[in-house]
Parts: sequence; structure tokens; C-alpha cells
Amino acid sequence: MSLRFISDNQSIPLVLEVSWLGDDLNISLSGGDRGHIGAVALAQARPGLADSTEIRASTSVITVCGHKEDRIACEIAERVAVEINGIVSVACGIHVTDATRDQIESILVSARLLTDRLLQHIKTLHISTSS
Repeated sequence: MSLRFISDNQSIPLVLEVSWLGDDLNISLSGGDRGHIGAVALAQARPGLADSTEIRASTSVITVCGHKEDRIACEIAERVAVEINGIVSVACGIHVTDATRDQIESILVSARLLTDRLLQHIKTLHISTSS
């Protein structure tokens, strides 16, 4: 199964594409003027260190020199890994020429909203499969 979510932000469009690899998820987030791979994050759910009943995630990130997508890739990978209690990879590349602080903040908000939509979809799947 694969999914595609498109941001509502008309000035800086983002696309979040998701595919299941068995129980794991492979996610790509791209957009702006030109999509590319700027950073890749891999998150694995694990028991919390302070409270083993809580689910947390350990994450590794590789960033292409000069790129800044590592924060977004890491955040998405961790949020989704915790939700599915599994392994998630996120490739992220968003290019906006001479981006302003406001544009960067807008990208972060859009990426979080797309992730929220994905998580809501996953929760719906869990509800329908557990009934």
C-alpha cells in the first residue's frame, strides 16, 4: 500500500509519499522549487529509558553537505516510528531559493500538518483492523 499527501500551502507545495515495506514505513517529503534528497533519517521504536512502558525512538540521520532538512526528516521519522512501534525511514528534500525565515517556518508547519494527516490515517487503519 502507498499513500500520497499534498500540503495546502500554495506558495511552497510539499508532497509526503508513504509506502509500507512489510511492517516498516518508507517516507519521502519533497517540494518547494525542486525536490531532492537533502537528508535521510532512520528511526526505530524502542522502550523508553526512564519508563520502559513508554514507546520512544532512536534515530540516525545522514545529511547532504549544505542541506538543512535533517530536522524535518528526524522529527517525522521519530513521530511515525513511535506511532507504529516500528521502523521508519524518511528521505527529505525541499528547495526554496533564498528562503526567508518565514518561508522556513511555513515549511516546518506544512511538514508537521502532513505528518499529522499521515498519523491520523494510520490510527484509522489500526482502528479498522482491530475491530
